[in-house]
Amino acid sequence: MIYSQNYPDRVQRSKMIRDVITNQVDDDKIILCGRVVGLIDGTEEPRSFILQDESGRMEIQQEDLPKVGTIIEVQLKKITDDKYGVEGEIKLLADCEDFYISLKDSPNYQRMIIDQELKRLMLKRSQLIAFIRSYFVGKGFVDVETPSLVRLPGMEPYLDVFKTHFEAELSNERKLNEDMYLITSPEYAMKKLLVGGMEKVFQITKSFRNKETFSERHNPEFTILEWYRAYASYLDIMDDTEDLVKQMWLEFGPRNNQSEPEMLKVKGGETDLVGTWKRLKVLDAFLEYAGIDEGTFFNLKKLRTEVVNRGYAVSAEATFDDCFFTIFLNEIEPKLGFGVPTILYDYPVSMAALSKRCADDVRFAERFEVYVGGLELCNAFTELNDPT
Repeated sequence: MIYSQNYPDRVQRSKMIRDVITNQVDDDKIILCGRVVGLIDGTEEPRSFILQDESGRMEIQQEDLPKVGTIIEVQLKKITDDKYGVEGEIKLLADCEDFYISLKDSPNYQRMIIDQELKRLMLKRSQLIAFIRSYFVGKGFVDVETPSLVRLPGMEPYLDVFKTHFEAELSNERKLNEDMYLITSPEYAMKKLLVGGMEKVFQITKSFRNKETFSERHNPEFTILEWYRAYASYLDIMDDTEDLVKQMWLEFGPRNNQSEPEMLKVKGGETDLVGTWKRLKVLDAFLEYAGIDEGTFFNLKKLRTEVVNRGYAVSAEATFDDCFFTIFLNEIEPKLGFGVPTILYDYPVSMAALSKRCADDVRFAERFEVYVGGLELCNAFTELNDPT
């Protein structure tokens, strides 16, 4: 009989696998709990199985091998300095009907059983979220939590919301029966907190956007970080963003030696996250990366002709925004943020609703985005406070 007990009421774990393999054990009774992730059934070596817990893996000698995938409790006996076998019999804590796992097709919770790099990545993500919270609290921000289910969704025309229906009986006379929506971002609720007198707030929360295509850049449910500062401009938020990313990379990025962090490797290039970031106006980006000067940029007829001459299919009625994004998405965005991150700022006012116009050129508004390796990381602007 392999198992002495099936599904005991309590477990007797006394050590973790890491304690055993690093010789951090000083008692005779070593009891481990974990999952069987492999068997060694050769003819020359003693039969053994591989046990895994959250601290690591180890080989344990045993003639009668447990089933792969089961979760067990086992008491160890030392065979040599680095070899252990089973003392007594094994207890079955949880059975496993089918341990087949595909690294390509299985969900993450299954893959991480055998893909230790994925598990380390998930643990690092948890540490990173904790770091971000600590960073903002240290800067005097208040960590807030606002509703995910709301009566009024965001009004951005390019975002589709998830709609649901809410019913509740509050009393015999009062009943609720209404449509409600999942937030596309916590923006509106966080601005209400500014109205209430909180001057520096941040939030890490889930947001939802319908009709999104599954890809590296889009998901219908995603985690978003937002922060707001009263009495500040987009220049302050630029500084916040640059410092936050630098501090995260210094904390979590790989290092060549004890002092120097490595460059971020992305899309065949390298980006220095901790060096001085590039700050580039949108108008200057069109000249630098696409060769389009100010005269062409602000003359729709010339800009439309330029787009057509470059081989892009646009209609004779193409708007400025149509022409802008045709050039930007194909010839500018893929080049941004290599070498150093790029803060792209001062967007045309038509692309920066509810943001303040630039005082030195009212054709543009105080909005910025950050790019690393051709990927947009964030969007921000100085909030318009003129009610008219």
